[in-house]
Amino acid sequence: MSGRERLLQRNLPVDIDLGALQKIAVSVRATHKQYMSAYGRALSRTAATLRKRAMADIKTGLAPRSLVMVRKRLLSFRLMRGAALDEGKIWLGLNAVKVKDLKGRIRGRVRPHHDLHSPITGRFIAGRRKTTETGFDPKGSLLSSQNFINGEVGRTRSGRRTVVIRDPQTRRTKEAEVDIYEPMLNVIEDNAFADVPAIFLHHFETDLRGRIKARISL
Repeated sequence: MSGRERLLQRNLPVDIDLGALQKIAVSVRATHKQYMSAYGRALSRTAATLRKRAMADIKTGLAPRSLVMVRKRLLSFRLMRGAALDEGKIWLGLNAVKVKDLKGRIRGRVRPHHDLHSPITGRFIAGRRKTTETGFDPKGSLLSSQNFINGEVGRTRSGRRTVVIRDPQTRRTKEAEVDIYEPMLNVIEDNAFADVPAIFLHHFETDLRGRIKARISL
């Protein structure tokens, strides 16, 4: 399995040097409870650090119209303590994003309009405005331009231009989405994940020493 193929897994393992943690615990004379508490806190703080870094990557890579939407729908880190304390798991929820939620240029196809008059009967006859292939050119540096089969230019309730996909059979429409999973997963691992073990170790040692100094045993 190649490196980039491996990135497409939803759960990315993070190796933690258990031996290094134990050496720190022994050197400061930490109790087992202090060790376990510091380990759990380090997991939470590492997740928060990774989320912050990943959000920065998302802001430039996707160019979302609202970071609130990103926080709610795109990314979730969960570092879980397993039976052994040498691995944390990070779950990434990078679901597709609607075109309307991304900055960029919409290239639109206009649906047929009956806007011509017959010179003989005076009635409307079928006419077609100039058409172009419906697509989206995202502003985000990680996304590529794409076209949508059966796509049409539409507008949201607020009046913003977007792209909708019309089912040829039912004529029903749904909002077009942009797949962000692979490009975002790649850049997040390259940037945010590059030094996860070091980040975790820093948080662990800082928390453990703080517990020892404050004589916190819980």
